[in-house]
Amino acid sequence: MKFKLATMAAAMFAATGAASAADLGRPAPAAVDYVKVCDAYGAGFFYIPGSQTCLKIGGYVRAEYRAYDFDNAFAALSGVNRGVNNPTAHDFTTRVRAQVTLDARTNTEFGLLRSFTEAWWTVDSGSSSPSVTLWNAYIQFGGLTAGRAQSFFDFYTGTTYGSFFEAAHSDTKVNLLAYTFSFGNGVSASLSLEDPTTGSNSRRLGSIFAAPFTFSAANTTYGGVKMLDVVGNVRIAQAWGSAQLMAAAHQNVSSITNNEKWGYAVGAGVTVNLPMLAAGDTVNLQAVYSKGATAYAGADLSMGAWDFFQTGPSNFRQGTAWSVAGGLVHYWTPKLSTAVNGSYLNVETPVANFLDYKQIDAQINTVYTIVPGMTIGGELEYRKIDFKNGGDTDALVGLLRFQRNF
Repeated sequence: MKFKLATMAAAMFAATGAASAADLGRPAPAAVDYVKVCDAYGAGFFYIPGSQTCLKIGGYVRAEYRAYDFDNAFAALSGVNRGVNNPTAHDFTTRVRAQVTLDARTNTEFGLLRSFTEAWWTVDSGSSSPSVTLWNAYIQFGGLTAGRAQSFFDFYTGTTYGSFFEAAHSDTKVNLLAYTFSFGNGVSASLSLEDPTTGSNSRRLGSIFAAPFTFSAANTTYGGVKMLDVVGNVRIAQAWGSAQLMAAAHQNVSSITNNEKWGYAVGAGVTVNLPMLAAGDTVNLQAVYSKGATAYAGADLSMGAWDFFQTGPSNFRQGTAWSVAGGLVHYWTPKLSTAVNGSYLNVETPVANFLDYKQIDAQINTVYTIVPGMTIGGELEYRKIDFKNGGDTDALVGLLRFQRNF
């Protein structure tokens, strides 16, 4: 037995020695390149190992619970199957959304190179699988912006959630190519070419109008994009707040007669910071007028706010819309805030009074930050629509939102 143990021990030592000798000829493993903090662009950035690119990963998880009070006229008008006075409607719905953002920045010899991506996965009531939305995906290099981003026409986009009803202002993501000229002291000017067919709020609207008219005929005369929308703005952003003048040119083309006209929109907005009340307090105001480009004023296709109407072989007429929107935010404490948002929209069509309407939106919410990154908020959203030919309808939505940002 002792002889066997000695033999086994000798064999083990021999094997260990052989392995050690073999290891002498192998290169040592490379040291682990630990992730390093990148503080050049603010908190949350880190260097991608092996590169000079700084990356920030962010996003949120959101759970939302909604209750509705629609009258039958509003439900029929909007095509929304919701409302306590509609026997076939949902009185309550839910929404869960996950968002992920990737912000990559590299300092080059020609200036900052940045790419930004934002994607959503959303499941609403009535769905068993998520819908995917590419909300932002753009490249910035110097003053150049290329990709999918916020329209350069947009300025004031609301102070509340605007989760179900969005007040009458343009808040649109589009595929675009833009350049921004910076003049210093917070002053800039931008010129953007934007694809109206890619907007999150459609900017390609046309209608045929004949007797008897049916809404199913709407949008049949849109003749396609012959020119991209041309958008420009002049902006100032300083310690007191910010302001913007903006304009857009939008082509209307008929597929029936090949008639075409250019529509347009002009607007101005201002945001004033109110630190004398509380840190983060603001008051906002914006006004927009449009002709043949009604979406820029916040008008909605579902309400018949088309850009143009083809009423005959040579009768090609454009609709108009104008809106005023505003809101304010007040922080009662650093963790508790209340926001108010409202708008007035007037839409006029050149062919029939029954399509003309006025729309009022009013919204209020209160949001509490439980711990950094975790909020709970409640919101009421009200909409009233008055028709020029008589009659009106309204709707109220209440919602509760939980959101965890990271």
